[in-house]
Amino acid sequence: MRVAPLPSNEDERISALHKLNILDTENEERFDRITRLAARMFSCEFSTISFIDVDRQWFKSAVNLGLCETPRSSSFCSHTILRHEVFVVNDTLENENFCDNPFVINAPFIRFYAGIKLSIEGLHVGSLCVFDSTPGTFNDEQAKALTDLACIVEDELIKDKTLSSKLVSLRLQKKLEEAQKLARVRDVLLEKVVNSLSLHPVLTEIVDTVEQEYKGQYCSILLLDGTTLTLGAGPSLPDFYNDAINGVEIGIGQGSCGTTAFTGKRTIVDDISTHPYWKNWAHLAEKAGLAACWSEPIKSADGKILGSFAIYHPNKVFPSGEELQRIEQFAHVASIAIERYRASELIWRQANFDELTQLPNRSVMQEHLKQSLNTANRNKTLVAVMFIDLDNFKDINDTLGHGAGDELLIACSQRIKSNIREKDIVARLGGDEFIVIVNDIVQASDINIIANKLIEEIRQEFPLQDGVVYTSASIGVTVYPNDANSVEELLKNADQAMYGAKKIGKNKFHYYTKDMQELALKRMTLISDMRSAIINEEFFVLYQPIYDLKSGKIAKAEALIRWRHPIHGIVGPFDFIPLAEETGLINAISNWVFKDVCKRVCYWREHYLPDLQICINTSPLQYIDGKEGIESWLDYMQISQTPPQAIVLEITERLLMEADTKVSDTLTHFRAAGVQVALDDFGTGYSSISYLQKFTTDIIKIDKSFVHSISDANINKTLCEIIVMLGNKLNLKVVAEGIETNDQNKIIQSLHCDFGQGYLFSKPITYEEFTSLISHKKTS
Repeated sequence: MRVAPLPSNEDERISALHKLNILDTENEERFDRITRLAARMFSCEFSTISFIDVDRQWFKSAVNLGLCETPRSSSFCSHTILRHEVFVVNDTLENENFCDNPFVINAPFIRFYAGIKLSIEGLHVGSLCVFDSTPGTFNDEQAKALTDLACIVEDELIKDKTLSSKLVSLRLQKKLEEAQKLARVRDVLLEKVVNSLSLHPVLTEIVDTVEQEYKGQYCSILLLDGTTLTLGAGPSLPDFYNDAINGVEIGIGQGSCGTTAFTGKRTIVDDISTHPYWKNWAHLAEKAGLAACWSEPIKSADGKILGSFAIYHPNKVFPSGEELQRIEQFAHVASIAIERYRASELIWRQANFDELTQLPNRSVMQEHLKQSLNTANRNKTLVAVMFIDLDNFKDINDTLGHGAGDELLIACSQRIKSNIREKDIVARLGGDEFIVIVNDIVQASDINIIANKLIEEIRQEFPLQDGVVYTSASIGVTVYPNDANSVEELLKNADQAMYGAKKIGKNKFHYYTKDMQELALKRMTLISDMRSAIINEEFFVLYQPIYDLKSGKIAKAEALIRWRHPIHGIVGPFDFIPLAEETGLINAISNWVFKDVCKRVCYWREHYLPDLQICINTSPLQYIDGKEGIESWLDYMQISQTPPQAIVLEITERLLMEADTKVSDTLTHFRAAGVQVALDDFGTGYSSISYLQKFTTDIIKIDKSFVHSISDANINKTLCEIIVMLGNKLNLKVVAEGIETNDQNKIIQSLHCDFGQGYLFSKPITYEEFTSLISHKKTS
């Protein structure tokens, strides 16, 4: 038999009942009339109007029941007063809470019960009920009728206007006092929230304040972390209990709080010992002296679940309306504290940590470096600053997408962090650049060990979602106090040393040296000068003829850009093209070259060589930048009326290695328009032949490294022969570059190569010289 728990407002309820002065009074026809009517209306053998006293149920009126009172513990009506609606038990023998009740197994052998509470100013003092010795049902219309009869009973109870007025006044006074108290507590809590700098102390203060104002209850705040609840505050609960619930998985049946956090709804458990939600936790609650638990979800402003606010009672108790309002208010205050703290924490993290990798950012790194220098100065030790730049990261980003690039940066940051010492620091500057601060160095050789370890770890494969990616790192190293004494100087030195590592072949580390500053200054000056070189008309194009080896006539020419620097003289493309690619100036320079070539070739085709083609070298970056890049060339050919057959795009294996759908589509558009494509430096890559399967080209150019050392007796002749045969099989024209001697020319011709290019025929010459050359060839 289940004993009904006490209402949470039991003292107030008993006080209101006693003020009615109705207990132990004589029977009254006005009430008997109602019970007789109820018995007839619902075809039940019994009907009563009863009042629930401290430990008894007393009957003011009863039909067919020869009792004046019963123990409260066995009364059905003690359950009824806990509810706002009609309480119905269709068959007591089928209900585990009542099947062994003494009034079920003994006279009057109750099998069916329906009751509704009787309220005086919101306090449930008793009930009107009907019951029978056979099972039954109760529909909505019957429930409404029983409720109406209960209202008549309540009207009879408060006919004494003085008593009614007094009770109403008392109730309103108590409501006002409760509202004032709740407002006072809420204001105190909000002030603590505003003044607190950390979360857990303010949550503890919230709990302490609530427990002090509302005696006889214990509070707990749990925070949702993923799918588990962690302890926010519960100072009055036993340590063993807090330890047990800390980290509990949320879900229906995981106690009151686990259920609330899972459903997002309030969970009221008035009897922990019997409630199914507490099946796995009831023994723990009993040990802690907890009998009831009411849990309210803590929600953010957008409705997201942040945790739960729970009130525990040592007795079995059901909350009143005021108490439900109270717990809702406390949960709201807790949500304000949690959201304020998390917002402050987010702002702090965003200001100090990189959002993607969660590493310290530049500002935090600089503060760490300052502290490291101060410590090293006191301890007479060294500090190394390592500037790490990932090799070819932009290519990975452009070809595989920013998602893959972000994955790589996260994985790389984790790999760096796991391969330095605990006392060292890694930070992300932005892009693919990282800084490692190596502290407390006694032996300079330790720097080499760490740098080599990082180089080796970063060069290993990175398994990403879309496959495996390889990269490497160029690391610049500078040492305090050997190289500089300030944070700014050390960072600048490390940056310059990193470029030194790039220059010697990447995947290496390089120490800062004094002459790097001069080289860095020269590099910056060259970049600055390059920006104005187009405006000042300092660039010019040379043309190296390409001869048809069968006819001996000029068929093509390769356009080669040069820079006539006003101070340094002629600057070759190997010195400025990489800088142009790095700074993004490559598009502007290449577009200028293309327009100049279009103007020249149109003139030459019209006056001298109608089938002349000019080969133009292209950079991978030109295929990425859309209308600012190479895609604009097709439009310009139409505007300038340059025949598409007059232009050959020279691409390298590097471009094909980095090619994505956009590159392939761009090349297809050019070939569809009539522009031919030549694969330059053929044979030097790892998989040149495989690219011929993926990308359709028109011309392959044998790299000059094969031609320079060609002879009848070495392997280079065989390689060149294979390339020529491959070209013939694939209907591709073949150009041999770098022919400088008659012997080389004879061998190349013997292989039936289509075209030859090199100093034997002509060095790169100016527009005027090329014009003179082809005009002479035409007249001769």
